Amino acid sequence: MARYKFEFWLDGNKDDELLLMEDIDHLKRNRLFAKTIRDGIRLIMDLRRGSFDVLVELFPDLRKYIREGDESSRAGDDDDLHAKIDRLESMMLQQVEPGGMLMSARKSAAGGPKKIGLGSLDAPRIDDDDEDTLVIKKDTSTHASENFLRAMFALQGEEAPI
Repeated sequence: MARYKFEFWLDGNKDDELLLMEDIDHLKRNRLFAKTIRDGIRLIMDLRRGSFDVLVELFPDLRKYIREGDESSRAGDDDDLHAKIDRLESMMLQQVEPGGMLMSARKSAAGGPKKIGLGSLDAPRIDDDDEDTLVIKKDTSTHASENFLRAMFALQGEEAPI
């Protein structure tokens, strides 16, 4: 009897894979992990081939729901769908104010660009008072600390006591 082992990695930085790790932990505690992996791979391969045999085998009650859904949806599905589309179209056409960007884009494209009712805007005002003007002078002193103190006092409008 030959037995084979397969390994795979999950990225702990991805939220969906963290949730999958929790599910795997739960399956391992209940000794269902290997069976779930085998059933999952069988199911995916069967669905990719276009078959639902494994799906119905794993979930037998699903056959009843598929049959009921097919019968009820085939009865008048096209007529219902067309009626719903017609109602939706008439509701959209009756709206005074457009409900979405697409409708407003169609409306403005047909009539050209519309003016925005903002009224008149004043020009920006420039404050030209000379009271707060900072005068920069070249200092001939070579002492950095004295220059710094003079600058600090000058910013406060005082003369340095140096």
